[in-house]
Amino acid sequence: MLGQVRFDPETGAPLSQTKEYPPYERGGGAGVRSPEPHPDAEGWHVGREGALTNGELESSSLGLLGHFRRTHRAARDEPNTALDRAAALAIKRIKADHDGIYDSLAWLVLAERLCRKGYWVVWMLDHFTPRCPHCGSSLKFKLGAGPIGYCASSASHGDVDEQIRELVCERYNETFATSDHYIDQLEIV
Repeated sequence: MLGQVRFDPETGAPLSQTKEYPPYERGGGAGVRSPEPHPDAEGWHVGREGALTNGELESSSLGLLGHFRRTHRAARDEPNTALDRAAALAIKRIKADHDGIYDSLAWLVLAERLCRKGYWVVWMLDHFTPRCPHCGSSLKFKLGAGPIGYCASSASHGDVDEQIRELVCERYNETFATSDHYIDQLEIV
């Protein structure tokens, strides 16, 4: 993910606070950060040292799982191995069924799946950056009956809240629906 909750897209490790500015010839310009070793970033290996990133819109399943475990342990004091296993299986299915799914959308599908499995996952809503389903840019919010999300880069996309909900339901059903289990509205949001 990008934004306030950025992480290494390969491992899920947190990124350093220090920005590095590589020379322009190597694609520099905006500052980038290096991943830091973290025990909950599964698959961390020495080969990632020196990697530079600010996160990506789409991460590997291992990266998303590492971010999940790290934020779960920060939000809750004791680890829940059953939740970790359920999340790992769900992430694997989400990423397998949807090549090119934005992390923010995958995060909401994961939250919905875990919620419907009986886990308390409201904390997950504080650990992602909502993105426009059309272009992937961040959202800006206006107050109405509640905050209403609009695409920050294109006024033509308009209010995208309902579109995000519909897309999460659609992706959830494509990944997890069975003949007797199909959703038409979200429980988590």
